[in-house]
Amino acid sequence: MSEELALLYQVQQVDTELASLKADLAKLDDGAELTAEVSAAENEYKSLQTQLHAAEAESRALELEVKTLQEKKTKFESQLYGGAVRNPRQLSDLQDEVTMLNREVSKLEDRELELMEKLETLRAEIARREQELADRRTVLAAVVERYQSEVARISREVKEQEARRKELIPQVEVQLLKRYEQIRGRQSNLGIVKVVGDTCPGCRVFIASEVQKELRLHRVGVTCENCGRLLFRERIVD
Repeated sequence: MSEELALLYQVQQVDTELASLKADLAKLDDGAELTAEVSAAENEYKSLQTQLHAAEAESRALELEVKTLQEKKTKFESQLYGGAVRNPRQLSDLQDEVTMLNREVSKLEDRELELMEKLETLRAEIARREQELADRRTVLAAVVERYQSEVARISREVKEQEARRKELIPQVEVQLLKRYEQIRGRQSNLGIVKVVGDTCPGCRVFIASEVQKELRLHRVGVTCENCGRLLFRERIVD
């Protein structure tokens, strides 16, 4: 009957390997966290571009407004100093217009300087973020490629182990297999262990002499008195 236990132990080895493969699969980095970081960086980059476009549009509008005011000022100055207007009241009004236009132009030019500084800062920041985003995308692509490669490899190994299990299962007595599955469900995927010395490999507790005697006789269904796992001792061939 030790041959049946040996077959069941092979099933356990397959189950252990399957559990290990599935654990490895669960631990793989699929790039989800990095994808979220890239998405956030893209949104920040778009926000900066929006700010840049708005600042550029305002700068163009200011340039046009300054140009219009300068043209009006030139026209009033021409009238003021051209000699065609001699009426003191009209000359005073023209002077007031020129003074007011100078103030407006000065305010707009100050704003233009602020915008120039803002545009310079935004362009530098956008260039930095663009490079940073490109680097993150490169890293993400590598992570995703590695993840897909590992998933494919592990999936192949899982299929191989599942095929091996299907070959073994019909060779194990139904009740023994059922008992193994029950114990495995309670004991962290470990239903049967191979004993080499005098302790249970499952719980590391000393095996009673009566149980060791039954193991030496290769009886089926012998369990550890401490953890309840099935015990199996390999038959020594002379």
